[in-house]
Amino acid sequence: MLSSRGYFPATSVLAAAQRAYPTDPHGAPREKRVYDAHDAFACALVHPGLAPNVRAKLVEATIGAEAAGRGWRSRRKSFAIFRWAAEHGHVDRSLLSAPLAERVDIRPPRGPKKPALDPHPQGGRGALACFAAVWPRFRQRLESEREHESWLDYPGIADMGRRHARAFTSGCKAPWVQDVFEAMEHVLVHGDGEAKNLVVVGLMEAVQAWAYPAGRAGDRYEAMLPPNAAKAWADLIEGWTGEGIRTLDAWRKKGTTGA
Repeated sequence: MLSSRGYFPATSVLAAAQRAYPTDPHGAPREKRVYDAHDAFACALVHPGLAPNVRAKLVEATIGAEAAGRGWRSRRKSFAIFRWAAEHGHVDRSLLSAPLAERVDIRPPRGPKKPALDPHPQGGRGALACFAAVWPRFRQRLESEREHESWLDYPGIADMGRRHARAFTSGCKAPWVQDVFEAMEHVLVHGDGEAKNLVVVGLMEAVQAWAYPAGRAGDRYEAMLPPNAAKAWADLIEGWTGEGIRTLDAWRKKGTTGA
């Protein structure tokens, strides 16, 4: 709002927009990311002190054919800002290249499709393949350790489960976090006995050992489990703690009362 009324110097707003995305390379560590790049771009597109041709050049440099590569989520947000600005008269379509002018009336690019999972995971290898398909960093680790013959299914998936739980409860919004929950459900619904056992005994048992003392963080993880995963999780707790004890909270209360 302030930028659209010319509150800030036009040259400063333009300079901020021009350097915003180039200093935020795709895949940079979280602590080095730039979180105001989209704001800077939007402010420049609505500033009355910037001529229409200057705004058009900024759009081309930011999301045009020659723009530096960025992650799809970042580009999608930039396209949404651009389309909004064009629809409200802040960007002159006639000054844009034909491909960008056409994009004003087209929805922003969608994110990549979720990878297809094996319809019937068989054994530990089949189960692990489902998780590797949705979690790139886990896939890299799995491939590396198998190459060096250091991978062990149960310790490996246990560590994977704990890492996923910590990422989820810390608020990580990366797509793989939700996808791992879905992969877990997929294996428990469609996998054979060995595949399911790896998820329950290897992954869930390890996560429960973390979740029990984690308090509310553990409860949030438990609440996020899909239906079949939630049942397997509850069955596992009951098997260890006694009939009727099927949640982390009930397990803790039993430990407190000694009942």
